[in-house]
Amino acid sequence: MESTAFPKDAESVKLHAKAKQLFANGDHIKALEIIEDMILVNKEENNIRFLHTEQGYMLTKLSEKAENLDLDFAFMLGAVGCFSEYEKLSLLCAHGFHTLAHHIGSVMYYKKCLKKAKQCLSVSNPNEDSGSSVTQMGLRRKTLMNETEKDLETLIKNAVTAIAVSKIGKLKGLQEEDFEPEVLRSKSSSESVNKEFKGLRSFWLGLDVKVKRDFMKVSIAKLISFVKGVHHRPGRDALKQILDSAKEDRKWTFWMCRTKCSKKFSSAEECKVHLEHEHAADFKPLKEEDRIKRIGKDWARKILVGGWEPVDTVAAVEMIKNRLADVKAFSYKNGWSKEWPLAVDEERSKLLKEIKFFLGMFCDLKILPCSVRDCVMQYPLRHFGKLEVSKQSLVDSHLAETPQSICFLECHELNQILDFLKCIKCERDDGTDIVCRAVDSILGSSRVKEKIDFDIQFSLLLLDRRLLKSNNAPFDDDGTINVFDPNVHFAKAPAQGDDIISWLTDYNSVDKTFPRPIREHNLDIWVAVLRAVQFTCRTLETKYAKKVQVLDYFSALTVVEYLCMSEDERRKNLQEDQWNSYASLLCDICEKIDPEYFLTAKLFVCAVQDVFKEALDLTFDFPDFEDCLNLIRERKSLSDDIVLKSISFLKTLTNTKVMLIESKILLVDNSRISLLNNLTRLSSFDNRTYILQLLKPFLLVCLIKPSSNLEPESTSASLRKVEEDSMEPDDTLSSERGRLEISSNTVNQDEVMPREDSQSDHLESALGEAATRYNSALDMTLK
Repeated sequence: MESTAFPKDAESVKLHAKAKQLFANGDHIKALEIIEDMILVNKEENNIRFLHTEQGYMLTKLSEKAENLDLDFAFMLGAVGCFSEYEKLSLLCAHGFHTLAHHIGSVMYYKKCLKKAKQCLSVSNPNEDSGSSVTQMGLRRKTLMNETEKDLETLIKNAVTAIAVSKIGKLKGLQEEDFEPEVLRSKSSSESVNKEFKGLRSFWLGLDVKVKRDFMKVSIAKLISFVKGVHHRPGRDALKQILDSAKEDRKWTFWMCRTKCSKKFSSAEECKVHLEHEHAADFKPLKEEDRIKRIGKDWARKILVGGWEPVDTVAAVEMIKNRLADVKAFSYKNGWSKEWPLAVDEERSKLLKEIKFFLGMFCDLKILPCSVRDCVMQYPLRHFGKLEVSKQSLVDSHLAETPQSICFLECHELNQILDFLKCIKCERDDGTDIVCRAVDSILGSSRVKEKIDFDIQFSLLLLDRRLLKSNNAPFDDDGTINVFDPNVHFAKAPAQGDDIISWLTDYNSVDKTFPRPIREHNLDIWVAVLRAVQFTCRTLETKYAKKVQVLDYFSALTVVEYLCMSEDERRKNLQEDQWNSYASLLCDICEKIDPEYFLTAKLFVCAVQDVFKEALDLTFDFPDFEDCLNLIRERKSLSDDIVLKSISFLKTLTNTKVMLIESKILLVDNSRISLLNNLTRLSSFDNRTYILQLLKPFLLVCLIKPSSNLEPESTSASLRKVEEDSMEPDDTLSSERGRLEISSNTVNQDEVMPREDSQSDHLESALGEAATRYNSALDMTLK
């Protein structure tokens, strides 16, 4: 292990130790926060491998403790993202890949596991005799290495077996757990609450409509007074910040980076751009021309809406040659014209429909690069060339920029296109959909349905008037704040039903972490998804590097072809007995090359070797230069025709590989975009989750203390009268008498109204339990 593997300065040692201790004590959020801060501060240093190792270890442990399989997978993917930062963590990385592969039955992860395990085994088992090994290391270390080798060999065996099985049928991952018992418990709890607040429902149903509408107007001043009696200074300050932010931004929702920078954003797009630019959540080559481009919406529309019927090519070509003026006048819609003569050809029609299917699917998946489109469009251009139709005539006929020109092709050309399209990979079993489900499960509990607006003076919170009728409103993820005249806003609001009581007493729907720092919300899964995004970006970088390597090979192959063409020029001035064969010329050049100094020289030798071998695939390296040179010497007598044929085949193969790599890059980028979108979602925060934790107990108290919130006085009197009339002797809340009471900190004593009806005490007691239930959670958080 490198000497820089562990922190050296005292502050880093102290922070690292503190993070480990916090994690051991169960405070994984604070532990991850410390490690993440250290990574950000020291990101330019070369000695932070220990931080990524520590963070990966923490995420692995969180994966083991996760409450469901989706979160388990998301945390493990984040851990792999940490371990894959460094080659020296290959063993941990191989195990991580194996876990991911087993989780979802992914051949891709099994292949990555196999590659990492073999790489690690080659490092841990160098070519040396066992006798010298024992003398050079202690017995304990030797035993440990043997155990590691056995571990790696087991991983390799499992991965090889799984990959082999996948060729027979689809691999199966772990099955989802059955969460039905949890659902039943939740349902039972809900029924208990419904029974407990039966009296409160009756009370609400008996209220006057005007009273109900006035209840929806919450005095901010009195809410603040209520919070002062419940919370310490941090809670009061948090409420002030929330209200100030709402007034200034006119939105409850915002986005915040969970790293040390803690930057706040007003839109998801701003947050996404920040993550891409500042936290390595994107990878693009420096040069614009090197970046892969998807086809535009215009071309996608042409592909998707076209009829794709075979054209009578003979008749159509005759029209282009002899009636070009008429052809120019053809009307086109979305790149297709119905004025071309059609052919009755079932086989061509079937092939065209298949081509449309694949191109359309690639458009929908956003994995169709411009290079693939251009390649496919070369087929009709070559076909028309054979029929002696000029390129200008094609432009004039509007066929150069429409997929309808493919409909002019014959069956053998259509089959070539189809064979090529079938080689494009359209799925990537990387589990991004599982990460999305994990994020959904995390965010589901914090999404808010209720709109909360303000009056013009920002003195009242105006509750969602839909609560007066139903509690089944759709989620309001936007969180925009509107300003209304409260009297007008609630003037015609329907006030039937008692769903608002279910909403007020639904403790499970309320965030219980106020006033916890926003950065700590979802920090664990946020870090895991960030590492997953960064891991995907490194995969993109690898794919782009592979494309560059193939293009460099193509350049070397082009040089080989140029040398052959140069020999043709030289032969024009020489007798035939003085000619060099292409093979002997290339062999002589290879004899003079030293591949140790130039990568281009090595690729040139590889290209010549592949040409001479009539290879079916590309070679980018060779274990021994002399062996490679001997093979070239042995085939020095190859005919020129074989050399040219081999060059042509390899150039076509290289072009095909480049296009397939580009489509894979777009496929990987789709995964990056999906993960980044989920990371952005995790970066969002809705201040209503805090406000509701304060509002609900306050409103419950206001129901039995009408004078503290509902005005004017006549309204309060009306509310008291309805409350007294609505109570029944056998109210189910009476069983709570004596066990519950309202905290003296909840409402000022001079606001508590005397009650003659003993049932009012029962109602007050039940409401007190609800308020206490909310407030105790807050107090525990503060402590």
